[in-house]
Amino acid sequence: MIFDRIDSSPLSIMRRTAKAAVAGALLASGAHRLVRAIRTRTAGGARVLLLSYHRATLDFAQSAREGIPSMLVSAATLRRHLEQLARSWEIVSLSEAARVLAEGVRGPARAFAAITFDDGYADNHAVALPVLASLRIPATVYVATGFTGTGARFAHDRLFATLRELARRGIPPRRAGLEAPLQALLATCAGATPAMTLDRLIARLPHAALLAVAAALEARTGLSPDLLPAGARPLDWDEVTDLAAAGLDVGGHSVSHAALPNLPLSEARREIEGCRNAIAERLGRPPRHFAYPNGFHSPAIRRAVREAGFETGSTTEDRENVRGCDLFALRRKVLWESSTHGPLGYSATLATCSFEGVFGALRLARGVPRERADSAPERAEQAADPAQRAAS
Repeated sequence: MIFDRIDSSPLSIMRRTAKAAVAGALLASGAHRLVRAIRTRTAGGARVLLLSYHRATLDFAQSAREGIPSMLVSAATLRRHLEQLARSWEIVSLSEAARVLAEGVRGPARAFAAITFDDGYADNHAVALPVLASLRIPATVYVATGFTGTGARFAHDRLFATLRELARRGIPPRRAGLEAPLQALLATCAGATPAMTLDRLIARLPHAALLAVAAALEARTGLSPDLLPAGARPLDWDEVTDLAAAGLDVGGHSVSHAALPNLPLSEARREIEGCRNAIAERLGRPPRHFAYPNGFHSPAIRRAVREAGFETGSTTEDRENVRGCDLFALRRKVLWESSTHGPLGYSATLATCSFEGVFGALRLARGVPRERADSAPERAEQAADPAQRAAS
């Protein structure tokens, strides 16, 4: 779910206050220690937490006025997350985290964490890298290579900007005035907020239709991709090279950032392999890790990622990873500024509950499933001999 903002309305403050109060009571009761003990045992003696971020910014308030707030974390909050996390978790590379999940560890129970960034925004280099480097923390940055170095903007940023402009003008998506076929698509995905509408568009529409709706909304509102904030610019290849030289892992995130289960399988494979090839050409080695755009995956998509030579595939499902799990369905907790934001700002109590999964364990929060079923042709292909698939 994409949320709209952190606001100072009385209702928002009341909600943050109540959440922080519940978190405080849970920590006072020792619930976080109980959850850690149970989940470490369930995980096979070595718990592995994977965290996902998107954009990092020096000024959250300003960036949130210009872009999607729930994709933003301030440098200050990112630093506090990592410093607090490091006090109770061993922060390791994603490759090491995957090894632990595959092989386990000997000796006393341990807790590991790995840090990832999705999409490949330029502020991963400008803002996040200095924080990571100063704390000597490894991370993986997943890049959608069709945007790298092009100056093009992601469809989700384009759509959100136009949907928010419609809201500012008091125009509901159901009456946006697009041409009939595109208006029908938009209307069926309309939600109470721009963020809800965006979530539904991404989840439901084929990628070509999503781009067509984005272009139509830009024509309707007069907003072009060139008007999007500089902070939403994707990385260029020099910056990607710098990230790799600094010790960060550069992973694949498709070419066009399409929700892969919404594509024909042949197109999804081109997205996966094209991304792999572009990174390998630029960095001199193929990427080891892949993240599914928007977290959406399916058995056929996971198989395609494995066959492309990746070692892992990551979703955005906030659930526990356990020893022996499918390394191509790794689960990550997505964090942003508000994830640990109490009524007075950063809340270490909320951060502890979030890292330990206390709210989820008590069913006060739940991960959103991102797995899709394969289509009939994909199921037939899965049943075919792998050598026949490779030859086709």
